[in-house]
Amino acid sequence: MRNLERMWWPCLAIVVLVLPAAAWGADASGVTAEGKQLFQHEFTPGKTAEGGDGLGPVFNHHSCAACHSLAGTGGAGPVDVNAVTLTADLTDRNRMPTRKGLATVLREIHGGFVGERETITPSILLHRFSTDSEYAGLQRELGGPDIPLEPTPQDRNRIQRELARQPKTQVKWPKLITLELTQRNTTALFGAGAIDQIPAAALEALAATQAKKGEVSGRVPPIGLAKVGRFGWRGQTERLHDFVIGACSNELGLEVPGSPQPTDPMRPRYRPGGYDLTAAQCASLTAYVASLPQPKFELPKQAERRALVLQGRSLFDVVGCAACHVERIGPVEGLYSDLLLHDMGTALADPIPAEATFEYHADAPLPKGAAEKVAMTRSENLPLRPRGYYGESSLANLLGGGTSTMIAVNPKTGIRSEFRVVATSVEQEWRTPPLWGVADSAPYLHDGRADSLVDAIALHGGEADASMKKFFELPITERMAVLEFLCCLRAP
Repeated sequence: MRNLERMWWPCLAIVVLVLPAAAWGADASGVTAEGKQLFQHEFTPGKTAEGGDGLGPVFNHHSCAACHSLAGTGGAGPVDVNAVTLTADLTDRNRMPTRKGLATVLREIHGGFVGERETITPSILLHRFSTDSEYAGLQRELGGPDIPLEPTPQDRNRIQRELARQPKTQVKWPKLITLELTQRNTTALFGAGAIDQIPAAALEALAATQAKKGEVSGRVPPIGLAKVGRFGWRGQTERLHDFVIGACSNELGLEVPGSPQPTDPMRPRYRPGGYDLTAAQCASLTAYVASLPQPKFELPKQAERRALVLQGRSLFDVVGCAACHVERIGPVEGLYSDLLLHDMGTALADPIPAEATFEYHADAPLPKGAAEKVAMTRSENLPLRPRGYYGESSLANLLGGGTSTMIAVNPKTGIRSEFRVVATSVEQEWRTPPLWGVADSAPYLHDGRADSLVDAIALHGGEADASMKKFFELPITERMAVLEFLCCLRAP
């Protein structure tokens, strides 16, 4: 955290105004020009024209472009801008506290764990910075990594090695709680607008095809009734707009319509007086991200290398990579992802689980004149617990599990509904990341622990274990051909 005070505390006196579109420099390209300026704008702490408080009070960086920087504005992020997640669990499951007692302990640790009406969210972001000078001490106490504000290449190499060696760390709290820190790497946004347009039916068809073939068994990321996830490492966000405004609030600490800024652990009751971005500005920002071009497949000009790349593309299918890294979904070509959730094995397990799938059964009351009860049964992707920005905020681990069945009766209609959890390996499931642009988006995997494609492939387990083994069983020349193919998937 060195140099933190030098950079941020003088900014407290700066007033940031939320300006109309024309003042942001919108031109003939309309909202995308305004959105581009917003994406690159360096926010600072201070009162805004909408009554907000500007950057923070807790935040990970000062602009969207500061994290999305590799291979151009909108790209992936280096490991030093990873988001750090903090998950609380009970140290001793035999000492089960009351909900009120648990909330009291969690609030003492970090105010973000407890919301209004004593609601508990066991997984939160541990932000890098704050507008409060005392926050740095709390961040260190909770196990936050020591990352320089302006890291050198040597710093990044050190951070990468430490993350690869220890991707998860634990901090024991004196009262009942163990804290686990994990990380999320910044994903590239190129082609995000095309992903946003992929029909839910296309994902459902892919999942059905995989289930029929039996090689892999991808699960459609469940968001709600008739909704599917398309964005995020767990596929936890349905639409690009929600993904964008979620980043504004969670990463920059901005108060925006539809996504409140995170709780300030130094002042848990603090709330801003208004928004830092208007709804129109959020729409412009989303429009700009949606306009970012799709990555491309670039065949080399040299005949010998071109033949090697085409061989690698064929071997990519032979070893089974293409079972999940599907080249095309619906209208989107060259994606190399099915956007489905897959069990990737214990090595990649994470305490913030993917959304569980629920089976829904409703019994209807007797229609007038009917002689017997009419039953309706259907299966739905129906999340019953609140989600955090980086995944489901499940109470199951923290509260020692709980019933897998919930019964609800509508007092007006008399309809009795039953919800049952469908067992899945939610802590090991990850959305298949698109490989388009993969040559320019290192580091790899959800936390960036792999600094090379070979390291990333080696960490594939679970459903991908067989493909991983087939890859490493290939002769070295054929493995190099696959890597040559992947190196032709370039950022735009």
